[in-house]
Amino acid sequence: MTALSIAKTHGSRNDILVVDGAPDDHFAPADLTRAVIRLCDRRSGLGSDGVYFVADGHDGTARAWFFNPDGSAALLCGNGMRGVGRILLDRHQAGSVVVHTGPYSFTVQDAGTTAHGVRQVSVELPAVDFTPADPIVAGVAWPFVDQPLPTFHPARRVSALAVPNSHLISVVDAYEEAELVETGRRVADSPAAFPIGANLSFVLPLADAEVFVHTYERGAGLTPSCGSGIAASRAVLSRLGLAAPEQPVLVRNPGGTARSWLQPVGDAWQPVLEGNATVVYRTEIDPAALLTGGAPLVGGEPDKAETDAFALLSDENLAALRAAGVHPSGVQAH
Repeated sequence: MTALSIAKTHGSRNDILVVDGAPDDHFAPADLTRAVIRLCDRRSGLGSDGVYFVADGHDGTARAWFFNPDGSAALLCGNGMRGVGRILLDRHQAGSVVVHTGPYSFTVQDAGTTAHGVRQVSVELPAVDFTPADPIVAGVAWPFVDQPLPTFHPARRVSALAVPNSHLISVVDAYEEAELVETGRRVADSPAAFPIGANLSFVLPLADAEVFVHTYERGAGLTPSCGSGIAASRAVLSRLGLAAPEQPVLVRNPGGTARSWLQPVGDAWQPVLEGNATVVYRTEIDPAALLTGGAPLVGGEPDKAETDAFALLSDENLAALRAAGVHPSGVQAH
């Protein structure tokens, strides 16, 4: 077995491991879930919110496969795609690359560097779908936008859409983290009402073209940021008439900031997600070590310049959230 070449990346502190090569280049199908769980484990593994395996086509295109921390496969991790794209952009010294995953294609473009020194990329995600073929909510009429749903929440209204992951979005007038967690767990524990599961985001408007979004992710729980959750939230804002589709909206997550807007594609909207793509470190891991247990895995030495630059941007974001009365747990200023 050849060593796994791994980069730990993050988009708005949604940390994703990017592994060179297709999953079956490294693991038999029976071992893949166990390997992903070990990699993501924050005590004995490298610790992350998911893993992207990437087969580089070396022609400006690549193919990618994403797995949640519980080992389940997902069609998309928007923030992870930022990290995948950043690595490919640097490797090929390119201004844009195309990454294929499942039936979808993602164009990732270099979006420059902030005044803090933080590398930014933009990702063109697949068009949002308010009438998905696989119903996210059972027994309702579609589209399902800003509707009451007692099995979801006794008081909150909710919208359902695919990006292409399934999402439930509630625009709220006040944010309580415990309420988000309780609602997310209720969705996860109610397969009769939510047959394919869904990521859940609460969206709190802060100012004109500025919102706070926090997501409880299927298979991962509460995370600092969710890229497809940002895109789904952005689409619901326009569906409700709270922002024009082409208007860039600043989205504050506990883990950082991003901008998102919608491009018309026929009768649909294609979301664009723009934000940091930070490489934390690079390392190599023996695949056998993932399957045999033993000593905790050891990551690489963090890139101090990258992590310090993002810390400045993150501190600004947290100060803005505190000023707005939003205090997410588990995220501290540096």
